[in-house]
Amino acid sequence: MKKALRNILLFLNLLAVLGLLSVYVSVYIPPDKFWVPAFIGLAYPFLLGINLLFALFWLIIRWKYVLLSVAAIIIGLGSFSGFFQMGGKSAEYSDVKVLSYNVKHFSGEGTTGGKENAERIISFLEKSDADIICLQESRLRKNQVFNLSKTVKELKNIQHYQFASSSSTFGSVTMTRYPIVNMGEIRFEKSRNITIFTDMLIKGDTVRVYNLHLQSYQIDPKNIAALESVEIQEEKSREIFKKVAKQMKLAFIMRASQAREIRKHIDGCPYPVIVCGDFNDTPTSYSYRKIKDGLVDAFVHSGHGVGRTYAGELPSFRIDYILHSKSLKSFNFETLDFKHSDHLPIVCDFVLEN
Repeated sequence: MKKALRNILLFLNLLAVLGLLSVYVSVYIPPDKFWVPAFIGLAYPFLLGINLLFALFWLIIRWKYVLLSVAAIIIGLGSFSGFFQMGGKSAEYSDVKVLSYNVKHFSGEGTTGGKENAERIISFLEKSDADIICLQESRLRKNQVFNLSKTVKELKNIQHYQFASSSSTFGSVTMTRYPIVNMGEIRFEKSRNITIFTDMLIKGDTVRVYNLHLQSYQIDPKNIAALESVEIQEEKSREIFKKVAKQMKLAFIMRASQAREIRKHIDGCPYPVIVCGDFNDTPTSYSYRKIKDGLVDAFVHSGHGVGRTYAGELPSFRIDYILHSKSLKSFNFETLDFKHSDHLPIVCDFVLEN
């Protein structure tokens, strides 16, 4: 009986190991070619936890089986570093401070924009003392909630700005203390999401800042709440689950194309780049790997703790990033505990090498 139980546990352990190895492979598979691995990539934290539990169990019961999960975890240490950092590099001096924040239309906990919440966020931006501020899902053309030109005048570090609308009311904003020498947009087919890029003159050199907002899942929070409810009927639950899964699948597919478009644009850039924004995807995703290729993840280089940036209804993952060219050095990366959106703001300092 003991042997049969051990064999069952060993089989389950092998399944957990295969799941973890599948995550590592999934980041190389474009979801618009085959979408199933994208869902596997989302399961990384859970599969990692299961393998850690198996490793601990075998260490106590039969240590020679520990290597199964331990080997799988070691193989994917690069993936682990995208979710957790023991302690990053810090510096007392920096040339540039960059902040990125999805402000969720300044709606806070509500569903519509609120002037009071916008004022809190503006006050927070002022106190951050950032030299470059990238906002996603900002309100535009609705000055009673957020007046962009007035805000720029109020922020002591900011003199210049760029914005682009992704709909009649919302869009992305990049604000900077540095002179803007060029700007542009990357618009995606059949999507209200957008990327803008801004060429800035910093200490005599041109640096391009990309402000990204990749395809959202666009899942109704009511559907998430319904799935979590114990009172919902099984048939209704299946219908909602299928709808949510379909929306996630579509978002995976659209982000794959968007990531390749951004990657191509970055490859054609003659300047060092800083890539900020809401990727709507985790570090174990195709879109993150595609955009990050050849760049440094500021969180991995100088962050600490758990890289949690999404604070909404879905599981809390790191989906907001600051990436940069290797010629730039990032320090003091932080995810700030400022809860006035369904995202948390991220910030880091940069030193420009001569």
